[in-house]
Amino acid sequence: MSIKKQLQKIRLAIGKKILDRKSQKNNKIVKEKIKKILFLRHDGKIGDYIVSSFVFRELKKQNPNLHIGVVCSTKTLYLFEQNPFIDHIYPVKTKKISDYIKTANKIRRENYDILIDPTTFLRNRDLLLIKLINATINIGYQKANYQLFDINVTDSSLHFSQIYQKALELMGYSNLDTHYDIPENLASQEKVNQFLIRNQLNKFIAINFFGASSSRSFNDRNIKALLTDIQQKCALPIILLTYPAVTEKLKYIINNFQNIFIYEDTKSIFDNIELIRASYLVISPDTSIIHIASGLNKPMIAFYGDGKENFTHWHPNSPNIVHLIQYKKNINEITPQQILPEWLV
Repeated sequence: MSIKKQLQKIRLAIGKKILDRKSQKNNKIVKEKIKKILFLRHDGKIGDYIVSSFVFRELKKQNPNLHIGVVCSTKTLYLFEQNPFIDHIYPVKTKKISDYIKTANKIRRENYDILIDPTTFLRNRDLLLIKLINATINIGYQKANYQLFDINVTDSSLHFSQIYQKALELMGYSNLDTHYDIPENLASQEKVNQFLIRNQLNKFIAINFFGASSSRSFNDRNIKALLTDIQQKCALPIILLTYPAVTEKLKYIINNFQNIFIYEDTKSIFDNIELIRASYLVISPDTSIIHIASGLNKPMIAFYGDGKENFTHWHPNSPNIVHLIQYKKNINEITPQQILPEWLV
């Protein structure tokens, strides 16, 4: 174990000893008495929002008068803002302790009945946030060794969407539709449709080459190799999904390719959602693109590391065809030959 990891372990142990206390434990939920529920979603990940998106809809469907609050990061605030089923949003700057304290004290005055935090890893600032909010009942995931949590989802074999489903069931909710709510942005819809019409793109493959880390992102050489191979196997046009930081790089990579397009005006995930919505097939590493494609019921070719825990929690939760290619340590281990021609048509 590295020195950095050892120091982190010591800090977490000290923080748990100081903060992991709850004045009154309460493990009995009476559904009829639940008036206000708070979800902690401040990890700042788009994929997490997508796989949990159904919970707000389903709660309001069964109890329209229920008050739903969400703690989110300032990075993903725009996603939660467009959700009509959320009543109150509390954005936090995820690495600023003073902001956590200020936000927690504000929420504390709202007297939430239930707090739900399904994350697998708790930092000291997370413990501080939960402690200060002081909800009547805290529901967690595999947190039996924490005093702060009254009730736990214990099954380690669940997809993250199922963890949310189980949390709702523990509160007495049943017959839940777990289909994801994929956001729609009218401005993005209009601009993307104009782009597709202008380039006469009807049936196309949408490809994302980038994940949340370098080990989940294809390098330039392999992007070229994969595109060359896919074009040899399939005549369909290709749209590369992008974001501002990589658009120029992608434009340079495809400079000598034909029938490959980039929507250069991509500014947010809403633009990529509309491209995926219109696509015939989606190819991507393990990232939010996979969960969006799952919610839109698209066939996929998905690249995942061979880690069992990550795949269990975040595999493509899709009723459609999913072709899976796994790698050990780095996505650039994957070769073009692993993509079979019949997967593309």
